[in-house]
Amino acid sequence: MEELLNILRQEVELHEQLISMLEIEFEGFGRLRGSELLKLQGEKSRCVRATVRLENERIQLVDKLADSWEMTTKELTLSVIISHATEEFSAPLQQCFDQLKSLIYKIQKIADKNSLQASGRLKSVESSIQFMSQLQNGPPTYSDVGKIQTATSIISRTEV
Repeated sequence: MEELLNILRQEVELHEQLISMLEIEFEGFGRLRGSELLKLQGEKSRCVRATVRLENERIQLVDKLADSWEMTTKELTLSVIISHATEEFSAPLQQCFDQLKSLIYKIQKIADKNSLQASGRLKSVESSIQFMSQLQNGPPTYSDVGKIQTATSIISRTEV
């Protein structure tokens, strides 16, 4: 149980670090330089890879527990493990479990906000690029109905 508890504590720590990085990213939209955003993205990736590594360790440990308790791995959820643990481990395991659930919820909320921010920024950049492209192709002209068109007006033969 000690090994499982250590893994869960490390996962809690990694999730807290990820939340911190996501908050920095959210607060930095429009202020951080590209290189700073890339560095932050690298740190987030490192954190996620470490979490995946810990998850794999935890799965292997749960497989061993399932074998020793003569249960299937699917039956052996963290809640079941907590209920079978001694008093020494049940409270800390439950605390880690509750923290992880809360942290995962926070990560989802912040990631959703960041996604909206990033989408808005991307649309703004795309709009600016489109505007600059139009400037390179010559000044826009207006059609008879007042809409901007990039090509010059073509007067029909009947109007001439």
